[in-house]
Amino acid sequence: MTPRRLTRRMPSTDATATASLTQPDRRTLKWLLGTTLLASAAWLALPSSAHAADWQISAGGGDRASINKIGFGVVWDPHSALWQGSVWQLRLLHEAQVAFWDVPRASNIYEVGYSPFFRLQRGTASGGNWVPFIEASIGVRLISHTRLSDETTMSTAFQFSDTLGAGVQFGNRARSTVGVRFQHLSNASIKRPNPGINFTQVYYQQSF
Repeated sequence: MTPRRLTRRMPSTDATATASLTQPDRRTLKWLLGTTLLASAAWLALPSSAHAADWQISAGGGDRASINKIGFGVVWDPHSALWQGSVWQLRLLHEAQVAFWDVPRASNIYEVGYSPFFRLQRGTASGGNWVPFIEASIGVRLISHTRLSDETTMSTAFQFSDTLGAGVQFGNRARSTVGVRFQHLSNASIKRPNPGINFTQVYYQQSF
């Protein structure tokens, strides 16, 4: 008798492609859920006076791989000056942010982070309802994916965020804010390659 040939059925290309697409999405959802729960726990642990925070939305573009970003932030302003001059004052604000990167040449990226902002502004008494300022920060970020394109990778999910900006507070009791920021993300060469990425962003912030 002629031996019977056994044929192994291989999974279809479509099924393999679907699995490869589904798995990263699941990891991203788990990552987002974890960071959201962590941020919520930290927020609830703050004193009740800190819950009266400002809300912020931002948008901008990066200098690599045609990446665009939109972000949502919560800003806590203790409403006290670190330094008070006759016209200007220095204040410290705390900002937590989540962001979405539209990455045309790789998987989209989700970002979460914290930044303390030092803001030099005109005092509200001297500036009235029109309060210009400049600001600077060194913060930390976590990103869900490190690849920006086939040619560029950020190497680590942990990144430092260096930011310079300027803007103005306006409106009733200067409760509204518009500004522009230049942000540089890199891992300070903790691991190479460390190409970094720069974003130019505009933002609107509202105090309630």
